[in-house]
Amino acid sequence: MRNDDVYFSLYFIRHAESMGNVKTEEDFDKTNPQLTKHGEVQAALVGMRMSKVRLDALYCSPLDRALATAQPISLETGLPVQVDPALIEKDVAQTDNGFEIRDETEEYCKARAEDFIARIFEKHPNGAVAVVSHGEYIQYLIRAATGIENLRFCIYNTSVTKINFRKDKLDKLALMNDITHLHTLEGDKTEWM
Repeated sequence: MRNDDVYFSLYFIRHAESMGNVKTEEDFDKTNPQLTKHGEVQAALVGMRMSKVRLDALYCSPLDRALATAQPISLETGLPVQVDPALIEKDVAQTDNGFEIRDETEEYCKARAEDFIARIFEKHPNGAVAVVSHGEYIQYLIRAATGIENLRFCIYNTSVTKINFRKDKLDKLALMNDITHLHTLEGDKTEWM
């Protein structure tokens, strides 16, 4: 088997298009925006895509746009959505009254991501885990998982980034910002520039 040295796969999935990702005159909650109609279609498509993957767990940010993206994955895979506040977007905090904007230092965000990755490795030492989060915060998660510093990553809505962790070999970035599941949709970035 080609990948018999892979002991763990980690999938990072950005939420689908939300009201915060489009220009609109419509009033919406800027701290916790809902998905657009287009985003709902994107979420369904990434759900179908992930149905082909054998996953052991599905983790998600508590923000509505991430939850609405994780739900189709849950329906397709039969896995429950495990909400983890550590996956919330940078500069957003969960409070007793909902969500609010807060400044978060780079160091704090980095430590939060490193802690989450360490917990995932401890809880799931083998298998495959999907994580639904946010464009800015996924940057920190990828850096924490790979040890790559001082590099920004392009993260489109519902993009899939996959890292394969291998025994006694270098780990592999198997997919990066992949949105091939959106190839039938108009208006999505499905061609490399």
